[in-house]
Order: sequence, then structure tokens, then C-alpha cells
Amino acid sequence: MKTHSLRLLFCLICYVGSQGYAQTATAPKSVTVAQGAVVRWPGNCLRCSFGKQAWKAVNGTCYYPVDMEMTPATYTISRRTTGGRLESAKLRVIEKPCVQEDIKNFTKTEYIDVSKANQARHRKEMATVLPLLRYKSDERPAVFDLPVSKPADPLPKGEGNFGTCRTFNGQARDRHTGQDYPVTGGEPALSIGNGRVLLAANHFFSGNSIYIDHGNGLISEYFHLKSLNVKVNETVTKGQKIGTVGETGRTTGPHLHLGARWHGARINPGFLLIEPADIPEVK
Repeated sequence: MKTHSLRLLFCLICYVGSQGYAQTATAPKSVTVAQGAVVRWPGNCLRCSFGKQAWKAVNGTCYYPVDMEMTPATYTISRRTTGGRLESAKLRVIEKPCVQEDIKNFTKTEYIDVSKANQARHRKEMATVLPLLRYKSDERPAVFDLPVSKPADPLPKGEGNFGTCRTFNGQARDRHTGQDYPVTGGEPALSIGNGRVLLAANHFFSGNSIYIDHGNGLISEYFHLKSLNVKVNETVTKGQKIGTVGETGRTTGPHLHLGARWHGARINPGFLLIEPADIPEVK
């Protein structure tokens, strides 16, 4: 009787221990990032999904872009491995406070008190741009790898104004969707990767502008250029000169504005320029 009780106790200990191990082993993976960031999930990835969107992995790694205004919450992201296994993880998005950027004594008053003609021009330009930037199922593989190439050589430190809330002479305007780099006017602006030119035109607010499609849903944007060296549908290569840095459009001086949309999300382009190991990882 005593021996039988000891066996039952031993089995119970083993069961409890195994249950605790199983719970630990199957604990869901997760990652926490601020709005406008990028998340990576490395390891034999074939396909990645986030909400209703899905796309191919980039060289075996799933990347999940988080829009700069995505609602802070916990989301589910998934991936399919090369072995056919479906895995899920939790993505916690936290708010990135909007830093105020007040631009005073702005002399280009036509960009503050915008005429009806220029308002109509801007609406017409956006009717052309926005369809290019909206997410759509894109089965084309990436023609880039991370990190991408620098948009200028040398590339000075960015001004840290991605996502800032701006005012011009006290009047509030839209948030800044890119990162500005204090590159000298006239210096070459370079494509961050291989791709195809979606648009190259002069726009009211962004001045001489270029949009490049790099496959896998990644679009890079270059604004306020002095000159344009490429045309629509032209194929460009990594590091190719696509224009020269300037101050066209609504600017306070010459600089290079780099923007990025990935699977429709407006992200800080700085995440594309750093080593993948430095991008927040699902663990």
C-alpha cells in the first residue's frame, strides 16, 4: 500500500512538472515597438502575415512595418516557415509621442496661405500619388536586402524629425512623414536600392519628388530635390544617382527628405539603414 502511494505521488509530481514545462515551452513569442518602427522575425520564413495583409519574406526573414499612426494595442502576427509550419506571435504597439516642431519666420508664405489654385493643384497631385502608396497584394519578391544603401554619400546624421507635429508661423500642418538629412544642396541623391521609378515630378508641397518601387511592397520617397535625373518606369540600381539635393517646395533650406512606405505603412526610414540585428526582434 505504501509503495503504491509513493508511485502515485511520483507520477503526480512528474505530471505537474511536465505541464509546467509544456506551458513554458509553448509560451507565445512577442515583441513591443513604438509607432513607425519595423519588427523582424528571422529563421527560415517563407511568408508573413499581419491582419488581412500577407507578403513574402525577405531572404528568409519576416519584417512587419508599423504605421506611424497605428492604434496602440496588441496585435497578432504570423509566419509560414519553409518547412510548412504556421507560427504566431504577439506584436504590442505603443504610442510614440508627437514631438512639436515649430518653424518660425517662414518666408515662403505661399505655402501657408495657400491659394485656391494651389489647393486644386495639390488635390490633383495627391490623386495621382495616393493610389501608388496604398497597400495591395504584392507577390513580387524584394529586389533589396537590409540594410539598404544610403541615399547620400556621405550621409550625415538625420535631424530626428520623423513623425513630428509641425507648425509654420504658428499654423498647424500635417505630421512629417519622412526623415530629413542635412545634405548640402547640389549633392547627388541616391537610390537606396534596385527598383522601378513610380513617379518623378514637381509637386507643390514636396517640390521635385521621386517615388521608387523596390518590390515586396517597399516604396522610397525623395523630396525637395533641385533636379530629377530619372523618369517614370525607369529601372534604377542601388546607389544610382537619381537627382540632386535642393530646397524646392515647402522647405526652410536645402536638405534631403527620405520617406518610406512598406506594405502601406509609413515608417521611419532609419530602420531600413541599420543592421537587421538592431531591428526589434520577435522572441
